Amino acid sequence: MLELTVFLSGALVMVLEMVGARVLAPHVGTSAVVWTSLIGVVLACLAVGAWAGGRLADKNLSRRGLAFALAGAGLGSGLTAFCHEAIGQWVTAAVGNLYAAAVLAAMCIFAVPAFFFGMITPYTIRLRIESVDSSGATVGRLYALSTAGSIVGTFLGGFILISYWGSTIILWGVAACMLGLSLCHGGGRLPLRAALLGLCVFMAVLAAQYGRWQDGRALSHLVESPYNSIRVYEGVDWAQNGRAVRLIATDPGYSQSGMYLDAPDELYFRYTQFYALGPHFVPEANRVLMLGGGGYSVPKWLLSEKSPLSKPAEARVTVVELDPAMTDTARRWFGLRDDARLSVRHEDARAFLNRQRDQYDLVFVDVFNSHYAVPFQMGTREAAAALRRAVAPGGVMLMNVISAVEGPDGRLFQGIFNALEQSFAEVQVYCAGGETPDKLQNLMVAAFPERRGAAGVGTAPAEAGPDAAEGAVSLSAMLASRYTGKQPFTTPALTDDFAPVERYTLVLLRQ
Repeated sequence: MLELTVFLSGALVMVLEMVGARVLAPHVGTSAVVWTSLIGVVLACLAVGAWAGGRLADKNLSRRGLAFALAGAGLGSGLTAFCHEAIGQWVTAAVGNLYAAAVLAAMCIFAVPAFFFGMITPYTIRLRIESVDSSGATVGRLYALSTAGSIVGTFLGGFILISYWGSTIILWGVAACMLGLSLCHGGGRLPLRAALLGLCVFMAVLAAQYGRWQDGRALSHLVESPYNSIRVYEGVDWAQNGRAVRLIATDPGYSQSGMYLDAPDELYFRYTQFYALGPHFVPEANRVLMLGGGGYSVPKWLLSEKSPLSKPAEARVTVVELDPAMTDTARRWFGLRDDARLSVRHEDARAFLNRQRDQYDLVFVDVFNSHYAVPFQMGTREAAAALRRAVAPGGVMLMNVISAVEGPDGRLFQGIFNALEQSFAEVQVYCAGGETPDKLQNLMVAAFPERRGAAGVGTAPAEAGPDAAEGAVSLSAMLASRYTGKQPFTTPALTDDFAPVERYTLVLLRQ
């Protein structure tokens, strides 16, 4: 039983840590900063717990003491399941610095269960040791079992549990398992612990029944996948005469995709309308590759009656989206319909580019990870070369980047721009956010395999917009937003070996 306890507690602590990233995501994102904070805090609490467990074992060694540690881990996990949302919201509102917020959130949410998990192994080892002569083998065997359990828990949490159940359900499940282990070791207050075990099971079942939650604005949906914590919510755009909108958010305070409920094929966000530059530059384009599907607003628009493509009936649009749950969300709540012209691939955009050899008239790139950082593997010189291979002669690649053009806040864009210039004949940038070049905004980067010059543009009428909707950005306004300031940029091109995109992007978060 002691060996089984060590193995299972090692597995469950890693399940707790794996689901921890999902718990923190709605409040502080899932960047490297968040993972670093979570791992560091959990390790620190495990270390303190191991010290305390060893001290307790020397002073009061009994199965009852082990049952106490196991019950503490279970109750701590239950406490995390019960209050993580409230704590996360409080930290987000109280702390503006990402580093401090991530550490504080991880500490407040996971310190208690991690501390008690840390107590279990040293206490169990002290119970198992029967003689000094065999103590080395005993310690080695139990630590090996704990590590093996952690390996199982890592794969179980990352590959299976998060794919099928929400984070709150998993946390209640961890609590129930630890309380069950506590009961197996006897000790005092068995009825109380049994009642707590029943409560945890009830809370897990209760949490599984609710797919809707209230975020203060509208009745919404929460979809959890191995890649994202996807929140779907509705609101009203008062700038557009109070039109109802539905949005997708995977990070706190941001929205990744949007849709007008009365016009699902219409482009909602201003920057997405700048993808109309593609058909303008390549009027006969019909082969389109979209890296990053999100809510599929751009693919829906390309295949709709409002399509800017010259022959939409003959169009072929390939979308590469990492998260299948994002595609399912788009189908369920964002009007994505089956279409023979649409092909969806669920894989990483860079891996897709490295392998495929087809060429497309238009390549649209709209890939982001936590807090709108372009994944580093999509902003390097090697990625630029792979993008260049995907663009057919006479085609164009359009990439959405959130950054400034000039100044310290422009380092992310400048590194990507310089990487693209090494593979494409000409690179242009358009300030899609409508801000001055030194302000953070959406930038639409256009890269051409051949030089086009100032007059090298398409033949679409300048007064036309991406669609006929009121408030849409006209094509002439898009072209007028082209950046013509000083070059070359000083930030070096990013490479696969050194791509500090996360560090560059943190400049945005301090705003």
